Amino acid sequence: MWKRFAFVAIIAICAVAFRAAGTQTPSASAPRALTALDYIEIQQLVRKSAWALDSGDNYGYAYADLFTPDGTFVGTNQGEGRTYQGRDQLATLARGGTRGHTVQSHFTMNHVVKGSADGATGRAYVVVVDVGVVGKPNKVNHGGYYDDEYQKTPQGWRFKRRTYYESKVDVWPASSPRPKS
Repeated sequence: MWKRFAFVAIIAICAVAFRAAGTQTPSASAPRALTALDYIEIQQLVRKSAWALDSGDNYGYAYADLFTPDGTFVGTNQGEGRTYQGRDQLATLARGGTRGHTVQSHFTMNHVVKGSADGATGRAYVVVVDVGVVGKPNKVNHGGYYDDEYQKTPQGWRFKRRTYYESKVDVWPASSPRPKS
């Protein structure tokens, strides 16, 4: 009799434990599940950023509007780096240098995205080239990768933070002669 009672008690305890485990809410640090549409919208955001940065459209605000209102861009390719935060500073970044509708210099590729507790994160390679810039030879200027944090807003997916890490590899290996420009 005691064996049967112990057996039933163990089964009841297991049933309650399994039921409780199945009804627990996910923790705040659990990654967000992204839909196919989320992936497409985030990929479009990354593609739009290259176009907006190269063109300087709307006096740089086309680029700035791809970020959340408190969004940040951090660049590590000039000394210790530089940080632009907020719409006006991001627009200033997109106005600098050679810009215009015939300038295409930022090329992103190998973009990967994954859900995070706050939205999504991503990483993409970037190569910056000088092609057709008056007074400059055609060449690879520099490259590296973007490390991104994305946030879904009422306006769609936006950059919360974008950090550019410049590659530490020179375009031409030290043992190779550089071509003449």
